[in-house]
Amino acid sequence: MKGRTLVATILAVVLLLAVSLTPVAAKPPGVTIKLLNPPPGGTLKLEVGESYTFAIQITSDEPFQWAMAMTDAYYPGRGIDWRGMDRVSKTHEAVLYLTMTGKNSTAGLAAVCDWPEPGDCWPEGTAPAAIVAGVRPQSGPRVIETFSFAVLVP
Repeated sequence: MKGRTLVATILAVVLLLAVSLTPVAAKPPGVTIKLLNPPPGGTLKLEVGESYTFAIQITSDEPFQWAMAMTDAYYPGRGIDWRGMDRVSKTHEAVLYLTMTGKNSTAGLAAVCDWPEPGDCWPEGTAPAAIVAGVRPQSGPRVIETFSFAVLVP
């Protein structure tokens, strides 16, 4: 029994390594994901109670199975109210919307580096946030883009 468990564990590890080491397919031609209204200078300033709606345009030369945009935050629930997703399916083009609201001051938040990507750094007193958008074309691999920025709520 122990031998079977060991063999199963080794096979599972080999399978996970094989999947994780498989090269990522190139972005299919004709697929674009664009943040239509990024914060100027990479920092969005919101007052407490003020909202901002982001628009993410997704286009594809062929109909896609689905397209989705989701929220992400380094300090979830601190400084901003930012959650949810927008999704569409079976079309060539869509504009997805995500809304953020200033919740309370970000003044006490520490500086953050290497989130969501290595090399990204956000100053003290801001809440790092990101939009993750993706599309699954009818043929070809998924395409995913991350748009990151800082949010300042005085």
